[in-house]
Amino acid sequence: MTERRLRARIARHLLDDAPAEARTLSWSQLDAAPAWLALERAELQALALRCGSVLAAPALRLWIAGPLRELARSALGPTWWRALRSTPDWPPLPAGLPAPLADWPQVGTPEELAQQFSEAGCAVLLAGVPHGALRHAASRRLGPMAAWVMPQATALAVLGETLALQQRVAA
Repeated sequence: MTERRLRARIARHLLDDAPAEARTLSWSQLDAAPAWLALERAELQALALRCGSVLAAPALRLWIAGPLRELARSALGPTWWRALRSTPDWPPLPAGLPAPLADWPQVGTPEELAQQFSEAGCAVLLAGVPHGALRHAASRRLGPMAAWVMPQATALAVLGETLALQQRVAA
């Protein structure tokens, strides 16, 4: 996709999801927008879910109880769960995240866990966008997210790991 088409797609999605914020953006801000803003809703939700699972990977590797592992496999899908578990080294959890993240709050269904992963992933995606009008528009497009603060470098590293794992899974 050309840069012009990518920018137009991002603008269209932002106008649909965050019209007031999108109207304040300049073409240069749209040029600087991350490519994930051009994804269709379902693709964006899948990316957020996966980013959240990569962020949680150090904690998930500690889950040895069968029911917990099955809950995660059901929430993430068997292919992504296998890929996530088979990656040998993940960076440690970023400093400043809530202490309960190490255990992930108690959930009863795969849908609840998937929601937690998605909200964590949305926080990751948003943390990778510099502060300003574009970030406000992106937050409206993403929807509910965990109230975590993390350094931009950490967020971009988690996104990079997620995209690399997606490529390995697709190959």
